[in-house]
Amino acid sequence: MIKLLRANFFRLKKDFVFWLFIFITIGSTIFILVQNFFSNTEKVLDGFINELIMIIGILIAIFVSIFVGKEYSQGIIRNKLIVRAY
Repeated sequence: MIKLLRANFFRLKKDFVFWLFIFITIGSTIFILVQNFFSNTEKVLDGFINELIMIIGILIAIFVSIFVGKEYSQGIIRNKLIVRAY
């Protein structure tokens, strides 16, 4: 199982979509922080956290669906199940 996890992390490290979503998440967080800092409204931490969680949740859902779809189409999930069964 450790070998499978290590292989998955190595595959993620080389994946362009993974790094794209990491940078989009960091960029959207910085944007929301700057937007809340320069706004003239009252700064409420709850609103910031709710806004950030919504954006991160959507990005995670998109990334997971792309990642699982690619793994399924390449047959990696099937191979892992076969290896794990024996």
